[in-house]
Amino acid sequence: MEVSRGHSVGGPLAAFLRARRNGARPEQHRLAVGAQRQVPGLRRDEVAFLAGISTDYYVRLEQGRERRPSPAVVEGLCHALLLDTVAARYLRELTITGTAVGGETPRMGADRLEAVNQLLGSMTVPALLVNRWLDIVGSNVLGDFLHEGMEPRDNYARLVFLAPGAQAFFTEWPELARCMVAALRAQAGSEVGSARLTQLLKELAAHSDVFRTAWGEHHLYEKAIDRKLFQHPRVGSLALDQHVLELPGSDGHRIWAFHPADDATSNALLRLASSAPPSGRPSPEAADLTTKEGNRRSSCEREDQAPGAA
Repeated sequence: MEVSRGHSVGGPLAAFLRARRNGARPEQHRLAVGAQRQVPGLRRDEVAFLAGISTDYYVRLEQGRERRPSPAVVEGLCHALLLDTVAARYLRELTITGTAVGGETPRMGADRLEAVNQLLGSMTVPALLVNRWLDIVGSNVLGDFLHEGMEPRDNYARLVFLAPGAQAFFTEWPELARCMVAALRAQAGSEVGSARLTQLLKELAAHSDVFRTAWGEHHLYEKAIDRKLFQHPRVGSLALDQHVLELPGSDGHRIWAFHPADDATSNALLRLASSAPPSGRPSPEAADLTTKEGNRRSSCEREDQAPGAA
Protein backbone atom coordinates (compact mmCIF):
# COMPACT_ATOMS: atom_id res chain seq x y z
CA MET A 1 0.00 0.00 0.00
CA GLU A 2 1.29 3.44 -0.92
CA VAL A 3 0.00 6.00 1.56
CA SER A 4 2.58 8.63 0.76
CA ARG A 5 0.23 10.08 -1.84
CA GLY A 6 -3.00 8.82 -0.27
CA HIS A 7 -3.46 6.12 -2.91
CA SER A 8 -1.69 3.46 -4.93
CA VAL A 9 -0.47 3.57 -8.52
CA GLY A 10 -3.25 4.64 -10.88
CA GLY A 11 -5.29 6.53 -8.32
CA PRO A 12 -7.98 5.52 -5.79
CA LEU A 13 -10.32 3.99 -8.40
CA ALA A 14 -7.61 1.71 -9.81
CA ALA A 15 -6.46 0.68 -6.32
CA PHE A 16 -10.02 -0.05 -5.22
CA LEU A 17 -10.72 -2.21 -8.27
CA ARG A 18 -7.53 -4.21 -7.80
CA ALA A 19 -8.17 -4.82 -4.10
CA ARG A 20 -11.79 -5.85 -4.55
CA ARG A 21 -10.97 -8.09 -7.51
CA ASN A 22 -8.44 -9.91 -5.35
CA GLY A 23 -11.05 -10.27 -2.62
CA ALA A 24 -13.77 -11.75 -4.84
CA ARG A 25 -13.74 -15.52 -5.34
CA PRO A 26 -14.54 -17.29 -8.63
CA GLU A 27 -16.77 -19.83 -6.89
CA GLN A 28 -19.00 -16.96 -5.75
CA HIS A 29 -19.87 -16.53 -9.44
CA ARG A 30 -19.88 -20.29 -10.05
CA LEU A 31 -16.73 -20.06 -12.12
CA ALA A 32 -14.40 -23.05 -12.31
CA VAL A 33 -11.48 -22.69 -9.92
CA GLY A 34 -9.06 -25.05 -11.65
CA ALA A 35 -5.62 -26.20 -10.59
CA GLN A 36 -3.85 -23.77 -12.93
CA ARG A 37 -5.35 -20.60 -11.42
CA GLN A 38 -2.54 -18.24 -10.41
CA VAL A 39 -4.57 -15.73 -8.38
CA PRO A 40 -6.90 -16.37 -5.42
CA GLY A 41 -9.41 -13.80 -6.63
CA LEU A 42 -10.94 -13.13 -10.01
CA ARG A 43 -8.81 -12.67 -13.11
CA ARG A 44 -9.12 -9.42 -15.05
CA ASP A 45 -10.76 -11.16 -17.98
CA GLU A 46 -13.34 -12.71 -15.62
CA VAL A 47 -14.23 -9.33 -14.13
CA ALA A 48 -14.55 -7.90 -17.64
CA PHE A 49 -16.82 -10.77 -18.72
CA LEU A 50 -19.02 -10.46 -15.63
CA ALA A 51 -19.23 -6.67 -15.99
CA GLY A 52 -20.05 -6.85 -19.72
CA ILE A 53 -17.02 -4.89 -20.90
CA SER A 54 -13.85 -5.71 -22.83
CA THR A 55 -10.79 -6.99 -21.02
CA ASP A 56 -8.73 -4.16 -22.51
CA TYR A 57 -11.08 -1.54 -21.11
CA TYR A 58 -11.03 -3.12 -17.66
CA VAL A 59 -7.22 -3.25 -17.71
CA ARG A 60 -7.18 0.48 -18.46
CA LEU A 61 -9.43 1.06 -15.43
CA GLU A 62 -7.09 -0.91 -13.16
CA GLN A 63 -4.08 0.94 -14.50
CA GLY A 64 -5.67 4.35 -14.04
CA ARG A 65 -5.63 5.14 -17.76
CA GLU A 66 -9.44 5.34 -17.76
CA ARG A 67 -11.14 6.98 -14.76
CA ARG A 68 -14.64 7.88 -15.93
CA PRO A 69 -16.59 4.70 -16.69
CA SER A 70 -20.25 5.14 -17.60
CA PRO A 71 -23.00 4.42 -15.04
CA ALA A 72 -23.79 1.17 -16.87
CA VAL A 73 -20.16 0.05 -16.57
CA VAL A 74 -20.10 0.97 -12.88
CA GLU A 75 -23.20 -1.14 -12.25
CA GLY A 76 -21.57 -4.02 -14.08
CA LEU A 77 -18.47 -3.68 -11.92
CA CYS A 78 -20.59 -3.66 -8.76
CA HIS A 79 -22.08 -6.99 -9.86
CA ALA A 80 -18.75 -8.52 -10.89
CA LEU A 81 -16.95 -7.49 -7.69
CA LEU A 82 -19.88 -8.44 -5.43
CA LEU A 83 -20.03 -4.99 -3.84
CA ASP A 84 -22.52 -4.31 -1.07
CA THR A 85 -24.52 -1.07 -0.87
CA VAL A 86 -21.78 0.91 0.91
CA ALA A 87 -19.00 -0.26 -1.42
CA ALA A 88 -21.14 0.35 -4.51
CA ARG A 89 -21.83 3.93 -3.41
CA TYR A 90 -18.12 4.45 -2.76
CA LEU A 91 -17.28 3.19 -6.26
CA ARG A 92 -19.81 5.60 -7.79
CA GLU A 93 -18.27 8.48 -5.84
CA LEU A 94 -14.82 7.63 -7.16
CA THR A 95 -16.03 7.57 -10.75
CA ILE A 96 -18.23 10.67 -10.62
CA THR A 97 -16.47 13.20 -8.41
CA GLY A 98 -12.84 12.21 -8.87
CA THR A 99 -10.16 12.63 -6.24
CA ALA A 100 -9.85 15.68 -4.03
CA VAL A 101 -6.34 17.06 -3.81
CA GLY A 102 -6.92 19.94 -1.42
CA GLY A 103 -6.20 19.86 2.28
CA GLU A 104 -9.27 21.52 3.74
CA THR A 105 -10.65 20.00 6.92
CA PRO A 106 -14.43 19.34 6.79
CA ARG A 107 -16.04 22.26 8.57
CA MET A 108 -19.39 23.16 10.04
CA GLY A 109 -20.64 26.75 10.23
CA ALA A 110 -20.02 28.52 13.54
CA ASP A 111 -23.70 28.92 14.42
CA ARG A 112 -24.45 25.29 13.57
CA LEU A 113 -21.44 24.11 15.55
CA GLU A 114 -22.52 26.11 18.60
CA ALA A 115 -26.02 24.63 18.38
CA VAL A 116 -24.68 21.08 18.06
CA ASN A 117 -22.37 21.60 21.04
CA GLN A 118 -25.37 22.74 23.06
CA LEU A 119 -27.15 19.58 21.99
CA LEU A 120 -24.19 17.47 23.10
CA GLY A 121 -24.21 19.21 26.47
CA SER A 122 -27.88 18.40 26.96
CA MET A 123 -27.45 14.68 26.33
CA THR A 124 -27.37 12.38 29.35
CA VAL A 125 -25.12 9.80 27.70
CA PRO A 126 -21.51 10.12 26.45
CA ALA A 127 -21.51 11.86 23.06
CA LEU A 128 -18.93 13.02 20.53
CA LEU A 129 -19.11 15.14 17.39
CA VAL A 130 -16.82 13.80 14.63
CA ASN A 131 -16.22 14.91 11.07
CA ARG A 132 -15.85 12.56 8.12
CA TRP A 133 -12.12 12.12 8.80
CA LEU A 134 -12.95 11.07 12.38
CA ASP A 135 -11.54 14.26 13.91
CA ILE A 136 -13.20 14.75 17.30
CA VAL A 137 -14.74 18.19 16.89
CA GLY A 138 -16.77 18.25 20.10
CA SER A 139 -17.63 16.24 23.19
CA ASN A 140 -19.86 16.48 26.22
CA VAL A 141 -18.48 15.91 29.72
CA LEU A 142 -19.48 12.24 29.78
CA GLY A 143 -17.81 11.79 26.41
CA ASP A 144 -14.59 13.13 27.95
CA PHE A 145 -15.04 10.93 31.03
CA LEU A 146 -15.60 7.85 28.87
CA HIS A 147 -12.24 8.30 27.12
CA GLU A 148 -10.28 9.76 30.02
CA GLY A 149 -6.60 8.90 30.04
CA MET A 150 -6.59 8.10 26.32
CA GLU A 151 -4.30 10.28 24.21
CA PRO A 152 -4.14 11.45 21.46
CA ARG A 153 -7.80 12.36 21.45
CA ASP A 154 -8.06 14.81 18.57
CA ASN A 155 -8.98 12.08 16.07
CA TYR A 156 -10.70 8.78 16.86
CA ALA A 157 -8.57 6.75 14.46
CA ARG A 158 -5.42 8.18 16.08
CA LEU A 159 -6.86 7.30 19.48
CA VAL A 160 -7.55 3.69 18.46
CA PHE A 161 -4.19 3.09 16.77
CA LEU A 162 -1.77 5.40 18.59
CA ALA A 163 -2.95 5.66 22.21
CA PRO A 164 -0.63 3.51 24.38
CA GLY A 165 -3.48 1.87 26.32
CA ALA A 166 -5.94 1.47 23.45
CA GLN A 167 -5.73 -2.32 23.13
CA ALA A 168 -6.54 -2.73 26.82
CA PHE A 169 -9.19 0.01 26.86
CA PHE A 170 -11.15 -1.31 23.85
CA THR A 171 -12.08 -4.85 24.84
CA GLU A 172 -12.57 -5.98 21.25
CA TRP A 173 -9.70 -3.95 19.79
CA PRO A 174 -8.87 -6.14 16.74
CA GLU A 175 -12.45 -5.97 15.43
CA LEU A 176 -12.77 -2.29 16.32
CA ALA A 177 -9.52 -1.51 14.52
CA ARG A 178 -10.68 -3.14 11.28
CA CYS A 179 -14.05 -1.38 11.47
CA MET A 180 -12.35 1.95 12.17
CA VAL A 181 -10.23 1.68 9.01
CA ALA A 182 -13.24 0.66 6.91
CA ALA A 183 -15.34 3.51 8.36
CA LEU A 184 -12.60 6.06 7.68
CA ARG A 185 -12.39 4.97 4.04
CA ALA A 186 -16.17 4.99 3.62
CA GLN A 187 -16.56 8.45 5.15
CA ALA A 188 -13.62 9.95 3.27
CA GLY A 189 -15.20 8.89 -0.04
CA SER A 190 -13.69 10.55 -3.08
CA GLU A 191 -11.46 12.72 -0.85
CA VAL A 192 -9.31 9.70 -0.02
CA GLY A 193 -6.48 11.34 -1.96
CA SER A 194 -6.63 14.75 -0.28
CA ALA A 195 -3.46 16.17 1.28
CA ARG A 196 -4.92 16.44 4.79
CA LEU A 197 -6.13 12.85 4.81
CA THR A 198 -2.87 11.62 3.28
CA GLN A 199 -1.00 13.09 6.22
CA LEU A 200 -3.23 11.19 8.65
CA LEU A 201 -2.86 7.94 6.69
CA LYS A 202 0.94 8.23 6.60
CA GLU A 203 1.09 8.67 10.36
CA LEU A 204 -1.20 5.73 11.10
CA ALA A 205 0.52 3.43 8.61
CA ALA A 206 3.96 4.31 9.98
CA HIS A 207 2.97 3.33 13.52
CA SER A 208 0.56 0.44 12.98
CA ASP A 209 0.99 -2.67 10.86
CA VAL A 210 -2.68 -3.48 11.51
CA PHE A 211 -3.76 -0.17 10.03
CA ARG A 212 -1.45 -0.50 7.03
CA THR A 213 -2.75 -3.98 6.21
CA ALA A 214 -6.42 -3.12 6.73
CA TRP A 215 -6.21 0.05 4.64
CA GLY A 216 -4.79 -1.91 1.75
CA GLU A 217 -7.79 -4.27 1.80
CA HIS A 218 -10.18 -1.45 0.80
CA HIS A 219 -13.06 -2.63 2.97
CA LEU A 220 -15.83 -0.15 3.79
CA TYR A 221 -18.16 0.08 6.74
CA GLU A 222 -21.03 2.31 7.78
CA LYS A 223 -23.09 1.87 10.90
CA ALA A 224 -26.23 3.24 12.48
CA ILE A 225 -25.80 1.38 15.77
CA ASP A 226 -23.03 -0.85 17.08
CA ARG A 227 -22.16 -2.48 20.42
CA LYS A 228 -18.92 -1.24 21.96
CA LEU A 229 -17.12 -2.79 24.95
CA PHE A 230 -14.71 -0.75 27.07
CA GLN A 231 -12.48 -1.47 30.05
CA HIS A 232 -12.55 1.86 31.84
CA PRO A 233 -9.66 2.63 34.22
CA ARG A 234 -11.96 3.79 37.04
CA VAL A 235 -15.30 2.02 36.63
CA GLY A 236 -14.34 -1.21 34.89
CA SER A 237 -16.27 -2.98 32.13
CA LEU A 238 -18.73 -0.93 30.07
CA ALA A 239 -21.15 -2.15 27.39
CA LEU A 240 -22.42 0.70 25.24
CA ASP A 241 -24.59 0.88 22.14
CA GLN A 242 -23.03 3.47 19.84
CA HIS A 243 -25.67 5.33 17.84
CA VAL A 244 -24.49 7.28 14.79
CA LEU A 245 -26.67 10.33 14.18
CA GLU A 246 -26.32 11.94 10.75
CA LEU A 247 -26.32 15.74 10.53
CA PRO A 248 -27.57 16.70 7.05
CA GLY A 249 -25.89 19.71 5.48
CA SER A 250 -22.93 19.55 7.88
CA ASP A 251 -20.18 18.47 5.47
CA GLY A 252 -20.11 14.94 6.85
CA HIS A 253 -20.29 15.58 10.60
CA ARG A 254 -21.96 12.98 12.82
CA ILE A 255 -22.88 12.62 16.46
CA TRP A 256 -21.78 9.43 18.19
CA ALA A 257 -23.99 8.79 21.21
CA PHE A 258 -23.04 5.93 23.55
CA HIS A 259 -26.07 4.51 25.36
CA PRO A 260 -25.63 2.00 28.22
CA ALA A 261 -26.55 -1.53 27.15
CA ASP A 262 -27.11 -2.89 30.67
CA ASP A 263 -27.83 -1.77 34.24
CA ALA A 264 -24.21 -2.17 35.33
CA THR A 265 -23.07 0.26 32.65
CA SER A 266 -25.86 2.70 33.56
CA ASN A 267 -24.68 2.71 37.16
CA ALA A 268 -21.07 3.12 36.08
CA LEU A 269 -21.96 6.16 33.96
CA LEU A 270 -23.76 7.70 36.93
CA ARG A 271 -20.59 7.30 38.97
CA LEU A 272 -18.60 8.96 36.18
CA ALA A 273 -21.09 11.81 35.91
CA SER A 274 -20.72 12.62 39.61
CA SER A 275 -16.91 12.55 39.56
CA ALA A 276 -14.41 15.34 39.03
CA PRO A 277 -13.35 16.20 35.45
CA PRO A 278 -10.45 14.09 34.13
CA SER A 279 -7.10 15.70 34.82
CA GLY A 280 -5.30 17.01 31.78
CA ARG A 281 -8.49 17.54 29.75
CA PRO A 282 -9.59 21.11 30.60
CA SER A 283 -11.97 22.72 28.15
CA PRO A 284 -13.68 26.12 28.09
CA GLU A 285 -17.13 24.62 28.50
CA ALA A 286 -16.20 21.89 31.02
CA ALA A 287 -17.33 23.67 34.16
CA ASP A 288 -20.65 24.73 32.64
CA LEU A 289 -21.35 21.25 31.24
CA THR A 290 -20.43 19.58 34.54
CA THR A 291 -23.00 21.76 36.28
CA LYS A 292 -25.62 20.84 33.70
CA GLU A 293 -24.85 17.14 34.12
CA GLY A 294 -25.34 17.45 37.87
CA ASN A 295 -28.69 19.17 37.39
CA ARG A 296 -29.83 16.33 35.15
CA ARG A 297 -28.92 13.48 37.52
CA SER A 298 -32.55 12.64 38.27
CA SER A 299 -33.48 12.46 34.58
CA CYS A 300 -30.34 10.42 33.87
CA GLU A 301 -31.44 7.89 36.47
CA ARG A 302 -34.73 7.45 34.62
CA GLU A 303 -33.05 7.18 31.24
CA ASP A 304 -33.72 3.79 29.71
CA GLN A 305 -33.68 4.51 25.99
CA ALA A 306 -30.97 5.94 23.75
CA PRO A 307 -31.54 8.97 21.52
CA GLY A 308 -33.06 7.67 18.28
CA ALA A 309 -30.72 6.99 15.37
CA ALA A 310 -31.71 8.19 11.95
